[in-house]
Amino acid sequence: MGLKLTPLNIVLACILVWFFSELGNPAGTMISIPWMIVLVVVLSVMDLLFRIWLKAMNRVWIFEIGFILMVSIVTILIKMY
Repeated sequence: MGLKLTPLNIVLACILVWFFSELGNPAGTMISIPWMIVLVVVLSVMDLLFRIWLKAMNRVWIFEIGFILMVSIVTILIKMY
């Protein structure tokens, strides 16, 4: 069984590319290294949990996209206030 591509894997890859591209920025990064490690661990664990709970890959995609949208909306709402 090979590694299957999921939305959380795609998001994690994009975040890591963004983070490493910002490391050389003299103004500093938007997130510290310890918080980046926490984010990587949380996203990886959530991906594994979704894969364990939902056996069908199409359901994993639906739930992970919903999870990403929910977290994004909550983050935007928190930053607004």
